[in-house]
Amino acid sequence: MTQRQRENMGQRIRARRENMKLTQEKAAEILDISLTHYKNIEHGRAYISLNLLMKTCERFALDQTFVLTGKTSRGNHSTGLDSNPLKEKSK
Repeated sequence: MTQRQRENMGQRIRARRENMKLTQEKAAEILDISLTHYKNIEHGRAYISLNLLMKTCERFALDQTFVLTGKTSRGNHSTGLDSNPLKEKSK
């Protein structure tokens, strides 16, 4: 994976976090990782493991294909953003 690909993935994760109105601190807590590691993922400075990618997609309701490629699993460009799963759980 290239630096640019990591940056693009980080941008998509960041957009979802912001869409969910979460701070980086809260996102790191939800994913059970350090704030530094989370920030490095968002900025494309760190690789994201497959397990962490899957956890991120599950907890933030993201499509894995979208995070990796910017396209949905159906092949079209999309935000890959569903409704806020944290708000739905609190209902």
